[in-house]
Amino acid sequence: MLALLLLFAAAPAERAKDVAARLPIARSAMREVHLAAAAISDQPLRAAVEAMVMAPWLPPESYAVAHPAEAERMLQEAGLLEGRLQLPPQRGSFQAACGGDHHAYPGGLSVHAWAAVLHARGLAAAYQQVYGVKLRDEWLVAAALWHDALKAATLPWRDDATCGPEPRIAGTGAHHVLALAAAIVRRLPDGLVLTIASAHAPVFEAGAKQVCGFLRAASIIANGKLPAAACPASAPPEAFAMNTADADDPLTTTAGSWYAERAPKGWERFEAMIQDGSDVAAWARAQRY
Repeated sequence: MLALLLLFAAAPAERAKDVAARLPIARSAMREVHLAAAAISDQPLRAAVEAMVMAPWLPPESYAVAHPAEAERMLQEAGLLEGRLQLPPQRGSFQAACGGDHHAYPGGLSVHAWAAVLHARGLAAAYQQVYGVKLRDEWLVAAALWHDALKAATLPWRDDATCGPEPRIAGTGAHHVLALAAAIVRRLPDGLVLTIASAHAPVFEAGAKQVCGFLRAASIIANGKLPAAACPASAPPEAFAMNTADADDPLTTTAGSWYAERAPKGWERFEAMIQDGSDVAAWARAQRY
């Protein structure tokens, strides 16, 4: 009883860590995230990905951390920011983080990342079998684990068991552009940065302009200047796979909303989820077709 009372009195971040440690799907996901990152054979890339999982926030050496007002001005002048630049604190837990509107529970970020790894690898297997194109597995794994990592910083848990709201940069959630800035600071290969950028839009038709905006904003935040290269006119095949791999939010958002309407409110919702397995599983069991 005393332990429960202490938990209820704890800060939201600590409560989220406790839930994520007890939610089976989140525990499994975090284990798979660590295994996938550790299996990357390229040592510099493995180190960068593992560092992002352990410290999922904007690196302190980023230009915008030291010069926030100047970065804000440059973003506004480039038409990439409305209002103020709100940099998140340099703290957060990948293991306990919220996944956003989809996977909106402690550990949701790791569950989404694990699903994205599996989605991307499934697409890679199909592309190789059907088209004879072999995708770089390490790029797919790195992009899947990296692309939403900054949600750990931009979507802090609140007292009422909600996360966010999240500021926007370049027309998308701030986590996306900040993750790209982190990738630039960590000197990830340009093609891999483009693969991560493509999670929110493909380099195809109108999406190409969106990706250009993401990369321009990320360059300002990382380096204090716009990219030297022109906007990409194409992308590696891994980028298109990543765009598809990250596209399950219609399912997970639908299931999450359905579950939230029926489960207990506040932090008790997550206690119910521990018993139900996951919001997607509970939703699927209730469907009658």
